[in-house]
Amino acid sequence: MMESDGSIPAQIAGALRSPIVPSAIGDLATAGHYLETVWPQLQPSVETAGFLGSSLYMADMALDGVEEAYEPLLSRESLLESALSAADLDQLVAVLDVFHWVQPQLLLLLAALAETWEQPRVGGLGRPDRREPSEREANHLATTVQLAPDDAGPLPEIARELHLAAAPDLYRSVAVWPGYMAAAWDELRHLVAYPDFRRRSRALYFYARSASRFLARPLEASREQLREQGLSNADLDRARAVVDGALPALATMMMHCAAMRLGLGITAREVVAQE
Repeated sequence: MMESDGSIPAQIAGALRSPIVPSAIGDLATAGHYLETVWPQLQPSVETAGFLGSSLYMADMALDGVEEAYEPLLSRESLLESALSAADLDQLVAVLDVFHWVQPQLLLLLAALAETWEQPRVGGLGRPDRREPSEREANHLATTVQLAPDDAGPLPEIARELHLAAAPDLYRSVAVWPGYMAAAWDELRHLVAYPDFRRRSRALYFYARSASRFLARPLEASREQLREQGLSNADLDRARAVVDGALPALATMMMHCAAMRLGLGITAREVVAQE
């Protein structure tokens, strides 16, 4: 469980109910006082039921897309026979549930920031109803998420596939179990070849961009507005590079997380009723 140090990145992690500071948020913290400027505007919207509902709808979208494109070879039984103990499997399931919950929220948050680069105002159409505390989110905050070194197992290959300098948190957290990571990546790396997988990943990206208009509070964080608040061009370039690089990777990570959960037999939807 992460202990909040009161910093803006820790506040954002807490609002997303994440036990770790997402790496994209940590990277944004290097862009001058960008986070200090935009987070007070975003926080009221993140704390609404509508924000969480839109995020979990995207988690269901990811699972639908994965089920159309992927039939896993891995199973709980095969993993228990070869790669994981029962305790390891329980912890893996808990860690994946954290990312299943946090990643779509992070995608929606970053998409709103991307939408506002060239616009004076984004959002304001959402309902202000606050999200209620839940036992599941309390469990997420209490879950231990360890991150493997950047060079562990297939992590360098994953970073290259995603066109990133280093593998994101999802894969580093799973690489703590090397046998599972190797077997899972051997299946996941082929998914991008399926047109349905690529289409759904793009749909998640564009849905998040469109859904930013339903933030409960308007966000005013265009480049011009932020420059007027004292951010340098270098800080703004850094922030934009982080956001633009993280968004497509997050959409792919949501699909991969859904695929890993599917391989463990987890098919429950969050907000969309199954027929």
